[in-house]
Amino acid sequence: MGSSRTIVASPLLLLALLLLAFAATAEARVVPELFGEDQFQRTCNQVHFRKMCQSLTRLPRVTTPRELLLASMRVAAEKAREAKSRVDEFAARNHEGRPMESILGACSNGYDNVVQTLEEARKIVATRPAAGTQAQADDMNTKLSAAVTSASDCDNAFADFPAIRSPFLPMQRNVYRLVDNVLNIFVVVNQPEHAHKHGH
Repeated sequence: MGSSRTIVASPLLLLALLLLAFAATAEARVVPELFGEDQFQRTCNQVHFRKMCQSLTRLPRVTTPRELLLASMRVAAEKAREAKSRVDEFAARNHEGRPMESILGACSNGYDNVVQTLEEARKIVATRPAAGTQAQADDMNTKLSAAVTSASDCDNAFADFPAIRSPFLPMQRNVYRLVDNVLNIFVVVNQPEHAHKHGH
């Protein structure tokens, strides 16, 4: 009888352990999302490209608007770096001469400026415990606005030569939208009531 009870209990015990493990995993995944759901929605509703913003809220360790801002900077910088590499690889194989050569140079420089600006901005935000002074906020706004301008350099370079079709259109669009969202997320996070509520 004792042996029979052991055989019956073992599957039940295993099932209980599996359920506990599943519950712990689900809680770890869901609780941060619930914690930031409203604040993330408010933030993403104020940017131009909402779906991109919302996708960032599902990244690991993004539980506050400030962490969302940092994540947006990191992802945008990564995509701009990838864009520069792609342009440079294309330029190395291209033998069309001008004006394509100058267009590709503008694209490469623009994306490089985006990377440098966003990495610098991200370090400032990551190490600053509070929103800072109005002058600091204005400086950051200027910096991020410059990144948005740099993100459109490739578009503008091709626009100057309508007969030349860009081989990078989806990439150009993606990088620009990511960088534009960075600026707008910063503006939302830096709003006085928002910064005060979250201690930034």
